[in-house]
Amino acid sequence: MISPKLRILLLIMLLQLPLSSWAEASDLNIVYHDFAPFSYEDNRGRAQGILVELTQAICLQWPGRCDISIRPYRRAMHMFSSGEAKGIFLGWNRERAESMWFSLPLVQTEYGFYTLNDFPITDLSQLAGKVIGVYGPSNTYTSLMRQQEKLKQLSLPPLLTDIYPQGDALPVRMLQKRRFDAYYVNKDVGRFYAGQVGLSQLHYLSAERAILYCVAFNKAFTDSETVRQFNHLFLRLLQEGRLDKIYQKYQMQPIRLPQTDFTPKSMPY
Repeated sequence: MISPKLRILLLIMLLQLPLSSWAEASDLNIVYHDFAPFSYEDNRGRAQGILVELTQAICLQWPGRCDISIRPYRRAMHMFSSGEAKGIFLGWNRERAESMWFSLPLVQTEYGFYTLNDFPITDLSQLAGKVIGVYGPSNTYTSLMRQQEKLKQLSLPPLLTDIYPQGDALPVRMLQKRRFDAYYVNKDVGRFYAGQVGLSQLHYLSAERAILYCVAFNKAFTDSETVRQFNHLFLRLLQEGRLDKIYQKYQMQPIRLPQTDFTPKSMPY
């Protein structure tokens, strides 16, 4: 549930918003990829996950047409880069913000290392020279390279990477089979798929907090006004409490960024 202080702040932000040209709102089609528990398809092929449900709530109020679909990661990225899809679920990073607009963060999460319990780790230095499973190209892989830099600064042997094209159950199974020493992944994603394959004996080391998951929009195909309207609608639903049940269902909280961060992060407001 949103705290009273956050709800008051959201109301103040909404009162500061300029009037939007809703009559001119463009159609939206947003693609997600298989990245449970944030976005995935159930056994009946229905889109699920907290990011999907939050976006569906926004789509129900969008004045134009608004469609959501789940595609394999590479297909989703191709649709996004070609303009076939206007929006895509991505983690925010500085490089992406140069060519993409971003929604306000829907959730905040973190990355870290999972290892089997017979290899408990308490410090990054224990992984020097070890083989690390990771899915990429992705924001997760980019984050892992920042951990690589930390080892380099300590004059320690580099991490060796075993890269997988999907962040699904496969890398967790490979960890279970000891194909690599540790799996670098979103904490919630790793926990979800470990449960799927019945792997409970795991150790976790947090590595990078405050990862922001958003809907990204290609600047080459979408104007900032469309994203601004999307962000205004998201804030309105938050303030009205209409997204509370979704956050409660997944045991997560909405994240508030300082307004001074919006423009540098390419988040039209």
